[in-house]
Amino acid sequence: MESESDYSDGFDRLPDPLIHLMFNQISDIKTLIRCRSVSKRFNSLVPQADSLLLRVDRVISSTDSDDDDDSFFIAFLRSIIKSLHHLVSPSKALPSPARSQNSPAQILREFERIRNLQIELPSGDLRLEKGTTIRWKADFGKTLKSCVILGFRSGDGGGGEAELGGGGGAGGGLKMRVVWTISALIAASARHYMMLEVVNEHKELENLVIKDREDEGKVVMDKKGLKECRESQGEGEEAEVNNASSGNGVGLWWRNNRTTVPAVRMRMRHEARMELSGGTKMVGATLVVVRPTNGGGERSEVEEQNGDVGLALGAFGDDPVYCEAVEGLLKSRSYILEMNSF
Repeated sequence: MESESDYSDGFDRLPDPLIHLMFNQISDIKTLIRCRSVSKRFNSLVPQADSLLLRVDRVISSTDSDDDDDSFFIAFLRSIIKSLHHLVSPSKALPSPARSQNSPAQILREFERIRNLQIELPSGDLRLEKGTTIRWKADFGKTLKSCVILGFRSGDGGGGEAELGGGGGAGGGLKMRVVWTISALIAASARHYMMLEVVNEHKELENLVIKDREDEGKVVMDKKGLKECRESQGEGEEAEVNNASSGNGVGLWWRNNRTTVPAVRMRMRHEARMELSGGTKMVGATLVVVRPTNGGGERSEVEEQNGDVGLALGAFGDDPVYCEAVEGLLKSRSYILEMNSF
């Protein structure tokens, strides 16, 4: 004679902590939302998952237009190219556009105690010429703490330096390298702004990564940076946001609004040509380490150089090709540039 327990669902015998562990291993929010329809128990436990991956297909406001999603970005870069030494901060604006149902903040309100969160955007933010590669990683608190940028053009075609915007020597292609740097900083500050609402709403969040499927760039916020960001908002110091639109009022809201980039000091290293051990050839390889000018007081040249090594190797340490490129560039002569807030 079979007892009633023989017909019970095996999942009913599993303790809640084990179910939580399984959901954290799944992490993908779309999958977890589907799991909520499995049973009443799953429906109640899924919102308690604390390690999540949100793959965003599209992040828009109700007024956005697909036709002009890069108009602001291109217009902004054109203004920089015209005058690299006269960057003017756009007027500050604090109104927040209405989000659609695809807003990350709205989706994440389904979950109660997020600790580790990774957002994956559909694509990188930069509009690069064919053959150009840029990789960057930015660390944020309430504003930028550091950013590491690696840029190069692939192949061994002639005229590499000319294609980068100038003659040889230290100044060869400087304009293009500065544009690469500013482009990455704009992209990073836009991603940071996009997540301010999420950071403020989820008080238990300890680790946040915003990346893209192309692995172009990554914004990271650790526990200390997240706390600093919340406190700045809680004290009424609204995050400084530039509503730098192209004039027609359209475009992706998280690209058209960004946290202000503070005044920064950039240490740049460059090699006209590099060939790595695996045969990869880089033209105009450039490494830039960016820090706020007021981010830690006066430091000696040696301290700053040592800090560069740690930041740069930490940014690309999971990719052997980029890691080798960074190690080679760290041996090159460095140049210092400073830029006002924008």
